[in-house]
Order: sequence, then C-alpha cells, then structure tokens
Amino acid sequence: MCYFDAKSKKNPVYRFKQSLFFILISLTPTLLITMGKKQLYLLLAGLFIFRLIYGLCAEFWFADELQIYLIGLKSYTTGTWPFYGPDVVYTHTQIPGALQGLLVALPFYLWKLPELPTFILNVLSFSSLCLLAWYITKRVKGVPDWLVWILCMTTPWTLYYSTRVVNPSYVLVFSIPFFIAVLELLPVYTEKLIKPGLAYFIMGITTTFIMQLHMSWVLMVPYTLVAMAFTMKTGNRKVILFYILGGLLGLATLIPTWLHPDPMAGKVGENIVFNWSNLGNIVTILLRYLSFATYEVPYVLGDSTDKDIIMHTQYWMIPFIVFLLIIGFLQVGLLIIGFFIRTENEEWKKMRWLNICSYALLFFSFFFSIKGPSSHTFYLLLPLPMIYSFYCYEWLISKKAVALKVLKVVVCCGFFFHMGLGIYNFQHKSIYKDRPKVTEALDKMDYRVLGERRSDQLGYGY
Repeated sequence: MCYFDAKSKKNPVYRFKQSLFFILISLTPTLLITMGKKQLYLLLAGLFIFRLIYGLCAEFWFADELQIYLIGLKSYTTGTWPFYGPDVVYTHTQIPGALQGLLVALPFYLWKLPELPTFILNVLSFSSLCLLAWYITKRVKGVPDWLVWILCMTTPWTLYYSTRVVNPSYVLVFSIPFFIAVLELLPVYTEKLIKPGLAYFIMGITTTFIMQLHMSWVLMVPYTLVAMAFTMKTGNRKVILFYILGGLLGLATLIPTWLHPDPMAGKVGENIVFNWSNLGNIVTILLRYLSFATYEVPYVLGDSTDKDIIMHTQYWMIPFIVFLLIIGFLQVGLLIIGFFIRTENEEWKKMRWLNICSYALLFFSFFFSIKGPSSHTFYLLLPLPMIYSFYCYEWLISKKAVALKVLKVVVCCGFFFHMGLGIYNFQHKSIYKDRPKVTEALDKMDYRVLGERRSDQLGYGY
C-alpha cells in the first residue's frame, strides 16, 4: 500500500476506500436481515472487512496506541525479548510479561507491512466476537440471529476497541472465552456447551494472558474462585487441574521476566492505593458498566475538539448521532429496568444476579485503584452486560413487536454513524497521516524513527 495524503478528498485511493466503506455499511445490515444461515459465512466476511477497514482508519498516533505499537516494533527491529508490556503511566511502571510485545512484533516476521499487526488483531478479535455471538444465539432464543451477530460485531464498544492496536483491544480477545467458560462452570445453564476440563483450561490460560496486558486481570480472580467453589461442592475436583495447566502455558511469556526482573519497571503494586473518592462513583460505574452493551456514542466520538470538527464538517452525521444518542440512553434504561422485571426465565434471573454481583465487585475494586472508573479500565467485563442485554431485548420483542423494527433501524443507523466516524478518523488520526514514517522505521530496522519509548526516557523498563 503506497503512501497518500489522507486529507485529500480528490485522492483516488481515499475515494475508493470511502466508496467501499459506504457499500459495505449499506449492504451488510440488509443482507443479514434477509438472508438465511447458508449465507452466514459470506455475511460474516462482510462484517470482518468492515471491522478491518474501521480499525485501519482508527487512532494510531495518540500516545497509548503509539506506545503499544512501539513495544512490538522495538522488539522486532532490535531482535530483543520484550520483557515488559504496557506502560502504567500513573506510576511510571510497566506490566510484566512479553505477550503484548509479541502480539505486535510477530506479524512483522511474516511481512514488514505497517498494517499487519492491525490485521492480525482483527482476526483475533473477530474470532472471539464470533464465539460470543454464537454463544448468545445458543442461550437466547427470542432474538433473531442476525441481530445478535450485528450487535456483537458493530456496537460502539466492540468497534472502538478490538479493531485498533492498543492493549484493551487484546484484552477483549481473551476475556470473551474466559467469561463463557465461567458461565459454563457456574449453575447458570442446565445444558452445558463446554466440558468442565476445557472450561478450566480456558480460564487458566486467558487469565495469565490478560495478566500481561492489563491491570484489570485481578477482576478475574473472584469469578475463578466462585467457579472452583461450585466445582468442589458439586463436581469432579480433578478438573480444576486443567486450570493450572492452562495457567502454566500462559505464563510461558511471563517467566523470562521473572527470571530477569527490572526492579524499577515491575513495581506495579504501587498502583494499588486506597481511594475513598470512589464512593461518589456508585451511579457512574453502573451506567458505564451497562453502556458496554449500548450505543454510547459520546465516548467514541472523541474529545470536544473532535466533536466540534465532526459537527462542522460532516453535517450528514448529525441525525445519526442524535438518534443513536437517544437510543443509547433508552438502552441503558432498558437494562436497568431488566433487573426488576418479573420473569419465569431462570437463566435470565441468574444472569441478572451475575451482572449485579459483577457491578458490586467493580464498585468495590475501585476503592483500591489509583485511577478513577474510566470505562476502558474495566473493559474486560464487556461480555457480561452484552449477554445480559439480549435477555432484555428478548423480553422487549416479546412484548412489543415494533421493537424488532426499531432495532433494525438502530443497527442501520449504527453502520452509517461508524462510516462517518471512520472517515473522520482516517483523515485526522489514522496511520495514513504519516505512513512513510512507519515504513521507514521498518526499512531501517530502527523503531526510534517512529517514536521514542517511554522506557527510553525513564532509563528503565522495556
């Protein structure tokens, strides 16, 4: 792919991408609504292409995204092992483990293409979201399959992260199989889709993977302990050994760091402080937790400057923004009401309690966090409100047939909204603002051409 001026609307490559983006977004919802299961793979291919293009148009130059990319680029260009991963900027430390660096670096050994880490990430995240959508269709029967697939793939939070190279995107890849495994071990469903041994293996390996990607991995521990408690009480205790096996495999990229520790970079324990101010966030945390399953457009639109530019340069987006903003509020309201609806559906009741307990755990955990409850800090939990939301949609559709028609309009508007946002990001934030700089760093095998790692400035870490 050659370099071009991303801001030039007359550029043929820009116009081609914009046209392709428009076609995919326009046709995909119609196809998914009208076509049967035999065409599912073709439709999923369309969704994958849409997500990939969106990810390539997404933020690249912001500090967090750039630093994650640089970790892998440094490993590849210097031929060194990335002993430490994402930076914890509040305490000038790094998360131990090589997984994050390897996830970015290894694709370059296949082909020195700047976009390749993004492509590999999208393959991983798309596969994980396919697992989530498949699982929901098996558990919630009152929602059309096409709606499940579209919402899982294209709601703002599954597009904002999971399509661009930044550590929360990789967290979702592993958190989805983790929580599906948890649901299979807890007494939520009578009919099990995954054997206990495999479920524990998945939990073990995904925990030690996320341990190397984000500090939020500690939230996985209570779910694991509760699952083990139920197994100890009702099942074959030996299957828990599979958790240890999975965990040991996941630790393979962390053990070298333990053998060669950096006394300064690895002080991640400094991020644990008692934070009384979280007491005032009881409502904020609930709303942000539930918003993972909704059209929360303000967050993905960016800061006030981004919003102002979009409103003044892409007028056609305004109706979609306003409509989805209202829908997002209504969705959160529906999910809250869902906690109080009387139902004979035992699975829904259990999912409600699981989400209530998850919210309580999340609220409690922020009393020990140096950072406030920004949504990305607990993005790990997205699968739970997402699954819960479809029980609420099932109830709503059963009560009001028009709800399904409204949801069709919502997903179509969602596609057009993300088309506009993708075009804006492509012009102002994507790798294509200065792609030759990335190419030069790869050609010269010098990551410093692209940028400087924070660890280089600090004098320790990776």
